[in-house]
Amino acid sequence: MRKLSSSFSIKQKPKPNDLIVSINANKEILFSTSKQTFMHENTFEQEFQNFKIFQMGQNSVFLTTELNVNNPDLKYLSKKHMYPYLTDELLTLISRSFQIYDWVFKQNFCSRTGNKLSEVRDDLSKYCDSCSREYFPKMSPCILVCVKNKGRILLVRHNSEIRTLSTVIAGFVELGETLEECVAREVKEEVGLDITNIKYVSSQSWPFPNQLMMAFSADSLDDQLSIDNDELLEANWFSGEDLPNIPPEPSLSNFLIKQTINSLL
Repeated sequence: MRKLSSSFSIKQKPKPNDLIVSINANKEILFSTSKQTFMHENTFEQEFQNFKIFQMGQNSVFLTTELNVNNPDLKYLSKKHMYPYLTDELLTLISRSFQIYDWVFKQNFCSRTGNKLSEVRDDLSKYCDSCSREYFPKMSPCILVCVKNKGRILLVRHNSEIRTLSTVIAGFVELGETLEECVAREVKEEVGLDITNIKYVSSQSWPFPNQLMMAFSADSLDDQLSIDNDELLEANWFSGEDLPNIPPEPSLSNFLIKQTINSLL
């Protein structure tokens, strides 16, 4: 698949060779079972509201609401059912599509006056005529951290997520925090460790829900854990040879775990 480049327009209309992404009111996305994709050729005959969300080579990708589909190959998938089909490129597509859908169709009132906001504009802003305030879409920054000690990495199982998966420590950035301060705080709160050598690894837009995930590695001089039982079921140290069931690709946590293990070899 050609590389997707973020682009937004309310004026541009789909051409015959452009592609369509459709999300319905239940927050399900249209999927082709034969082509294994969420992007569809522009062959739909009905009129629909659309927004350009990507440029892909000479083609544009447009987001629209629910389409009248009479094709057994096409079906709407919920977020939990779309995960097995995701690649890195499709995750980028899914993440931006859902975030723009939420912003355009679900966030429509001014927090000051309660009045209805303007329609979205080409810079993705909305405007309140009553108080002259501009609004822009927001996302939630979240950190992941893989802690190392004596050739092992720390993995945890959370109370509130899929309990069969062991993953890295994660948490939302609080007001006034730097990313590094958030990393240190989350590790201290969840397992009682003080960490050093905090290093940025990578990032990923994540639509489950709308988050910007930022991955770090860090070192701990101590391996004695004090687990926050409100957050975690368990926490343990693992080597590369005895890894438990970890999150699948293309999640950033999978990449971070494998990247950190490789750095220890």
